[in-house]
Amino acid sequence: MNRWLRLGLQTAFGLALLWLWLRTVSLPEIFAHARVHQWWAVVLMVALFLVTSVLRARRWLILLRPLAPVGIVRAFAMNAGASLLNYVVPIRLGDAMRYWWLWRRHRVPSGSALATIVVDKTCDLAGVAAVLAGLTVVASTGLVVAPRGLVGAAALALALLGLVVATSVLGPRIAALPRVRRILPASIAAGMEGQAFAFRAVARGLWTRSVVGRLAGLTALALVIDAFNFSLLFWALGVSVPTWKAMAAYPALLLTFAVPAGPGYVGSLEFAGSLVLGGGLGLSAAVSAGAIVLYHAITAGYSLVLGLLGLVLLGGRRKAQAAGPRRIAVFHCGFTYSGGGERLVIEEVLGLRRRGYKVECFAPTVDASRCYPDLIGDVGVKTFLPQLPGWLPFREAVQMAATSLLMPLYAWRFRGVDAIVGCNQPSAWIAWWAARLMDVPYVVYLNQPNRLVYPRNIDRQTGWVSNADYRLLAAIVLRATRFVAWADRRSVQEADRLLVNGDYIGDIIRRTYRRDAIDCPAGCHVASSGFPLPVASRFSGGFTINGYPIRRPYVLLTNRHYPQKRFDLAIRAMLDVRKKHPRAQLVIPGPSTSHTASLKALVTELGVEDAVLFLGPISEEELQTLYEGAAVYVYPAPEEDFGMGVIESMAKGVPVVAWNQAGPTVTVAPGTGHLAEPLDVADYAAGITALLDDPAKNQLTGERAFEWARRFDWERHVDTMEGAVLDVARAHVQMAAEAASA
Repeated sequence: MNRWLRLGLQTAFGLALLWLWLRTVSLPEIFAHARVHQWWAVVLMVALFLVTSVLRARRWLILLRPLAPVGIVRAFAMNAGASLLNYVVPIRLGDAMRYWWLWRRHRVPSGSALATIVVDKTCDLAGVAAVLAGLTVVASTGLVVAPRGLVGAAALALALLGLVVATSVLGPRIAALPRVRRILPASIAAGMEGQAFAFRAVARGLWTRSVVGRLAGLTALALVIDAFNFSLLFWALGVSVPTWKAMAAYPALLLTFAVPAGPGYVGSLEFAGSLVLGGGLGLSAAVSAGAIVLYHAITAGYSLVLGLLGLVLLGGRRKAQAAGPRRIAVFHCGFTYSGGGERLVIEEVLGLRRRGYKVECFAPTVDASRCYPDLIGDVGVKTFLPQLPGWLPFREAVQMAATSLLMPLYAWRFRGVDAIVGCNQPSAWIAWWAARLMDVPYVVYLNQPNRLVYPRNIDRQTGWVSNADYRLLAAIVLRATRFVAWADRRSVQEADRLLVNGDYIGDIIRRTYRRDAIDCPAGCHVASSGFPLPVASRFSGGFTINGYPIRRPYVLLTNRHYPQKRFDLAIRAMLDVRKKHPRAQLVIPGPSTSHTASLKALVTELGVEDAVLFLGPISEEELQTLYEGAAVYVYPAPEEDFGMGVIESMAKGVPVVAWNQAGPTVTVAPGTGHLAEPLDVADYAAGITALLDDPAKNQLTGERAFEWARRFDWERHVDTMEGAVLDVARAHVQMAAEAASA
């Protein structure tokens, strides 16, 4: 009741000041001098207000870090929401809500939360006092003419600072004095003692040279920007006021917010502001009144909009899940073609959903017509930012770059997420930003190191000629290699867990990023039985896909039509295979790229048009039909990191021919196929021929491949992924609880 009585008295006091102020100037004069002449100055003022809000959120974050893992977006939102509440209900309701939010959301004890708020407020007051005292000293030398009231403003600021420090540091001693005990009510004495204890406890933990320096630096920078921002007010009004004088007057104006005021500081800001602008800057009463009304309108609008946004970002209390995280966000670099990395993310999302998790999938760009059209609809991929029109050149590259750079602006979308999984770059970088801004743990999954930063030999030889967007990104990375390498390394090294696609590429990733990683190889769907199909179903007859007649036995190759995949080696191997098996065909499904034309030209040059079929895009059902009926599966990429096509074919009981290096050394076990000497086309062709020569041997090899594929079942992959997500989410909750109890 006392608080609401105080609010009523403050409101009456503000209205009285407003009445006195209106007696000095008429409303028509005020509105005439409050008219904006330069709107660019107003826009710049709002932008600078946002900058200083971020700086103060960062400062408070430094105070909170020892107590709770709070992200900067949440700190920013708490500050914004508290500022709005303080503005509308000026009985320090906003400050009370700040430490209530800390206790409610992060279990920070109320005393510790209060101490961070007191220290945070003291930083601003100390900055104002230091500036005003410095200006007073400079004015005393005669170098500048001191504005009227400067000495009084400096004295008031120092007195307020001294009162805060004395109460916080000497509170128990003051409250214990017999004379004070007779004067102060017991509740006030107890409050002084409690505040002083909390203040000293937090201050002791922060009192290091580096922390104090950072707090002072952020405070000084925010104050300088705010003072310059205030000088823009006169640009907006078209009033000639030297910038340095306007900046010098700003700290005195800030003292207005330290005295009791009515809702929205109505009356007190107008009265005190007119005194500062009139007495300090020598402006007329009408100009001072117009200027302070415009400033009040701008700050009120900013506080209202940003405060409402802060309250929305804070939301309600998020209930802890006893069994672990329930909401997971999965990030991927893009869904624009049917590749192994895309299939992997699709299976992760669907697998985690089957286990009861609420999983949302995000990517910079999505093209459902080109990326697993039969599956992508079940995933429901969302884009981080609105999609650019399809006709725009380099659309995918622009969206990927924009998504990476603008992450801080949309990080709020992930405020309720329990954990994030970032699959490859730039998803790991985006997850890193979200983790830092929103206090969310994250897991990184890598199929490979960032190939634009750490290219393989094959990448250097071929470049990215098949994808114009990759060429553009590669050109950008080439000109910003140092930053991209730093961002890539940091986002991977600071992940709560790092998962890698098998131990071959995993060892490379461990060496590249110099950190531990968990093997989590890609998977395949393995039936309980029924594969391989009978020999007759794979070595006789035929069928048609996309109008192309396919004869059995056929050799299957599934991969993106990129130079790095070296389809040309498999095509050349078919020359030798056809010498003994003239009806054998190499079947290559998948959408064309700019590289496909050169492959078809090679087919024509070698005269094997009948032996090599380019089927074009096919459905998922048709792809599985091709896998099931193949006699041999070939994988000619010489430096492949894993190769999902290998295990997908083995899951259908089909033997594999690949090179005895890179990923297939892990995925192709002895007796499940043939690993040829690297780049020895004759040996490669001999492996295919041997598997076509003896159908019975082919069948036994396929049976061993089918059993081996069980090691790569998708459920095993999801098991590992789920375990990592649970670990990081639970560790995050435990860390917050330990920080709160400390």
